[in-house]
Amino acid sequence: MKNIIIPVDFSKYSEYALKVGAQFAKKHNTKLTLVHMLEMPTGYSDHSVDQKTTVFMLKLAEKKFDEFIDKDYLEDVSVDLVIKHYALFPEIGVLAKELNADLIIMGSHGVSEHDDFFLGSNTEKVVKTSKIPVLVIKKEIDSIDFDKVVYVSDFKTESVEAYQKAKTFFNLIKVKPKLLFINKADGGFVSTKEMETRFQNFLQKADGNLDNLSYFDNYDDYTVLDGVKYYVEKNNISLVSIATHGKSSISKFFNHSVSLEIANHLETPVLTLLIS
Repeated sequence: MKNIIIPVDFSKYSEYALKVGAQFAKKHNTKLTLVHMLEMPTGYSDHSVDQKTTVFMLKLAEKKFDEFIDKDYLEDVSVDLVIKHYALFPEIGVLAKELNADLIIMGSHGVSEHDDFFLGSNTEKVVKTSKIPVLVIKKEIDSIDFDKVVYVSDFKTESVEAYQKAKTFFNLIKVKPKLLFINKADGGFVSTKEMETRFQNFLQKADGNLDNLSYFDNYDDYTVLDGVKYYVEKNNISLVSIATHGKSSISKFFNHSVSLEIANHLETPVLTLLIS
């Protein structure tokens, strides 16, 4: 891991993400790139905004950045600062790709508080579009030693790509995740025999063997979110990972809304991966 992107709006949620990023940076010798979207006054564009206003807003953002990164936990961490006009700025996922970033860490308040710039709906935009894994953080985390991890999927063969992306992250943090399928009565119920066959086919394509077959868990519940929440609480899970197919997916289980529900409602850190 060489570079981590952290969107910043100078809120406490951004700092939650920054603290997690600092731990990754120290543990894996990673650079942090902090990105702030410069919100110009309403009605301005890149053509109409006057130079004095632009300079003022840039200086203000730079001052806030200086204060924001003046933290003891950033000592010996390589930090780059990027300020962009939000109206012209490409998706964070695009920027991350341009900067050869391996991970995006975003602070988010989930669904319990009002939306702020770069949080809430903005987190959703990044999750929906970024081809680089996105780690969503909603509270302060003392340690990134994610010893108990679960990967949630429908485990169809089209989901192998996302699983392999997730494996790169799991290998980095040196953990083997539990592999969880939530069986819903209203989502096309899958029998135990059918699920076992699906697990085997998935692993044969993803790993070329069945070594991890014992890591599968199959839970029944009314919704994927309810099943995941119960599993997390029962097993003291420290990180949840889930992929998303996007709007074009015909899967009722494995789409944006399910992934975002999990990212929004769990206090546990959530790693999302987009299936292209």
